Amino acid sequence: MGISKTISGLLVREELDSESGWIFHDLMDPATHLIDTVNKVSGSGSSKMSAGGSQGTEMYKDIDLGTGANRRISIWHKQTSGVPNSNVEAIIICHWNASPPTYNSGFDEWIPGPAGTHETAIHDWTRHTAILSHTGVHTVVIHGDPCYIDASWCDKLIIQQSDVLTLGGLIQGQKAELYRTSDDTKLDTQTCGAGETTVTFNLSAEDCPTQFYLKIYATNGTLLIETTTSYEMCGGDTWEWTADAGTLSLTRTDFIIYRGAATGTPKSTPIVANLKTPAGANYPGVLISFEAAKGTVSPSSDTTDSNGNSHTTLTSLTTDFGLAVVKAQWLGDGNVPACSAYIVVHVFYDAEVPDPDVSFQLYVEGCPLEFVSGKCGSNAQGKPETIEVEIPEWDSNLVPFGLMNVYRKGVQEFAGVYLVPDRHLSDAPRVTLQGQDLTFLLIDRVVDLKIYNDKTPQYIINDLLTSFDCGITVGSLGSCGATLTITIASENLQAAIQRVCDAVCWNFRLNLNRTLDFAEVFGGSPSGVTFTEGIDIFDLDAGSDYGKIANWVRMVGDGIVSTKQDGTNIMAQGPHQVPSFQTSISSQSTLDVACQALLDLSKDRSETEALLANDAYAPGTFKSEDTITVTAPSVGMAGQYQIKRIERDMTDANFVLLELSNRLAQYWELDEAYRRMIKDLSV
Repeated sequence: MGISKTISGLLVREELDSESGWIFHDLMDPATHLIDTVNKVSGSGSSKMSAGGSQGTEMYKDIDLGTGANRRISIWHKQTSGVPNSNVEAIIICHWNASPPTYNSGFDEWIPGPAGTHETAIHDWTRHTAILSHTGVHTVVIHGDPCYIDASWCDKLIIQQSDVLTLGGLIQGQKAELYRTSDDTKLDTQTCGAGETTVTFNLSAEDCPTQFYLKIYATNGTLLIETTTSYEMCGGDTWEWTADAGTLSLTRTDFIIYRGAATGTPKSTPIVANLKTPAGANYPGVLISFEAAKGTVSPSSDTTDSNGNSHTTLTSLTTDFGLAVVKAQWLGDGNVPACSAYIVVHVFYDAEVPDPDVSFQLYVEGCPLEFVSGKCGSNAQGKPETIEVEIPEWDSNLVPFGLMNVYRKGVQEFAGVYLVPDRHLSDAPRVTLQGQDLTFLLIDRVVDLKIYNDKTPQYIINDLLTSFDCGITVGSLGSCGATLTITIASENLQAAIQRVCDAVCWNFRLNLNRTLDFAEVFGGSPSGVTFTEGIDIFDLDAGSDYGKIANWVRMVGDGIVSTKQDGTNIMAQGPHQVPSFQTSISSQSTLDVACQALLDLSKDRSETEALLANDAYAPGTFKSEDTITVTAPSVGMAGQYQIKRIERDMTDANFVLLELSNRLAQYWELDEAYRRMIKDLSV
């Protein structure tokens, strides 16, 4: 749900930051004029006029005042006078006939007041307003007849369609509140009346255009939306509130069922459709119809209950497998517009049967596939992994977007989605299949709009996965004490969850059982695995990056500086200096802690090792983040190393490629911890 501007009420905005485009007209005594960058209301300056005589100089230009009734014109004005109580005409005048304006003749409207009214008071900046009665292009005059004054200033000339802000898209009983952003003051509350779809707010007392935000409520008082992002609004604006794209949603009990001829169960799953009004209330007593592809639904229609729910059951067909899409449809009435919703259930060919005596098994949508070669990987860094498999010939049973699972010696080591068939005439009939790990299920789902106020990250992640069904469910969500106020709109689910994690410097990971974990750090454990040169190591590529070393850090804060050095490394390596800026930190002790943390992160060389080895260990003995012992004197490696990534060649179950780190906590983890510490210290 959100709001959008459908009609702009702003007709003219002249900040008077420049004299470009204005024409100057001497009356009797030429005056001085300039752009004053010190005395101003908004923008970079104001227009200043100094007369010092009986008349002075006016400035004017032709401006389209627009059409329609009750158009509002306003300008800010300030003046000083050299002759007390003298008649001073120093406010805007609208002129309708000739150019240049003729002094004291043919004036159409004075601001403020009717023609002939003079502004005599000395005053500071004051906003003057008036309702325009004339339309079209007129000559707009600034500093009209500035006689006997020391100085006159004008700034921020605004013409808007009216003083009224309109909010549409509501139904009877919905309440809306308008707030001024600068001080969070609630300006007005309006409730949509019978037979109406709009409410209006009077902005005559507000210096528009300015920043406002809205709160919109359901008929039962539930807050539907608070526009945490402020919007520039003005009189004459029309804004439209829109519910989610359709108010019908679907949920299912099972993500995977099995075709009728399969041995696996279940072969059906309950489907629930929930219908809400545009105001967010459950809508009972209306008929929802259902239909399905690659399955049947019974009943084909059902009436919503008191909770707005209607029910059906999807049952698989005897032989068909793949993606069964269920559609629910509401034809609409005067209360709830027509809408439809869709949900996917994966119908597997059969239950997958892991075999410990088979090196690798490949399944797509529960259908076993023969393959020639392939590679798949896994990591614990939350980075997407791909799979690429070559099959001997095209298989018509392949299901686009089907779930892919790989087992090694009977243990699942990869789960993902089949996406790309690559078929080449030159080496036909062989075909290459490509897919992505379960991250694709998150990427494939869009969060239309979610607004969270003062909610914990784990609450937000749980709500996102619940509200936007993608096949990924909640796993282990760590207890993060921070709270967030965040608006998520038109982002894929993976990006939304990543943004929540980034806000608190925590991480998420996907498990093979399609669950999502959330934690500060996903630490491994000692595995007891040992790889030794000359025994089970095929190759080892050990690379060091000395260029990232910094053993002398100078960190600049807010008016303070901290310098930290590592004397031992300086003596061994020579000084290697790096600057850092944390200008939000004003505490010396805090800056010292941050500077030391950055030094600890940077003072040692970064090492990455790619280890090719014979893996005779049982499946599941080690995983990403676990530590292993590597002994390879030829490349100077001896000790414990942490696994960052595992890649399997699907032609040999005992062949493994391991990406290792020389630290039990890799640099990206240290960097996350450093950023998190800086964030906490800054707060």
